[in-house]
Amino acid sequence: MANKSREFAPGGAFVLGGSGGLGSAVCLAFAHAGVEVTLSYRSDRQAAEDVAERLRATGAAAHTFQLDARDRDAVQTTLALAAEACGGLGSVVYAAGPPFKPQFFGKTSPETWRDWLEGDVLAAIQLAQASIPYLRSSKGAFLALSTYQGDLIEVRGGVSAISKAAVDRMIAVIAKEEGRYGIRANSLRCGWIESETNDRLFIEMPELARTKAKAIPLGRLGKPTEIGEAAVFLCSRQAGFITGQAITADGGESL
Repeated sequence: MANKSREFAPGGAFVLGGSGGLGSAVCLAFAHAGVEVTLSYRSDRQAAEDVAERLRATGAAAHTFQLDARDRDAVQTTLALAAEACGGLGSVVYAAGPPFKPQFFGKTSPETWRDWLEGDVLAAIQLAQASIPYLRSSKGAFLALSTYQGDLIEVRGGVSAISKAAVDRMIAVIAKEEGRYGIRANSLRCGWIESETNDRLFIEMPELARTKAKAIPLGRLGKPTEIGEAAVFLCSRQAGFITGQAITADGGESL
């Protein structure tokens, strides 16, 4: 069995975007929970292989696949290969999306909107649709990493807020329609998390770093491991009666 734990639906976990900062944290949390992991990367093969080595160091099996989720056929093929490698899929996680750069709505270019609508909304939809047959079989869970801006709109954060709002509503639709087949679907709305990307952003925009230090009630950024563990909990049977929810992990900023 790809899944050594009775706390999860049978089969492995597939994490789209598992080579990234948050995606890799989700992969590691699954591995520590005894779940075999398959992960995808779009272009950085070395980053994906580095994550896979970290997973294997825990004793878990790991598989990597190159995938551009804007390609529907490629998504379906990759899910089939992942399911074959793991003996089925019990958890599927969407942890991808274009790099975020703060910008005012009125100045956002058509190219930026196209990148987000195709590289985020369409990618999430195609992953979810391709995963449904496997999750029906396992009575498994689908999870999307989203943004805390579902609760709090931030100036210059509109492109992410609008795109992820569509992903959140997709999750609600899946939960409503697929619950009869045993599938659960949830969003994890992530706040500001420690990452190299945010470190660079704070250097470029020191006023943003000062604003965040005051805005987050816990007084710090989140840790990737906190997102990974929350994501895996929502995919586990411990969260077996939670579906269609958008749960926010932002240190209280959106209160």
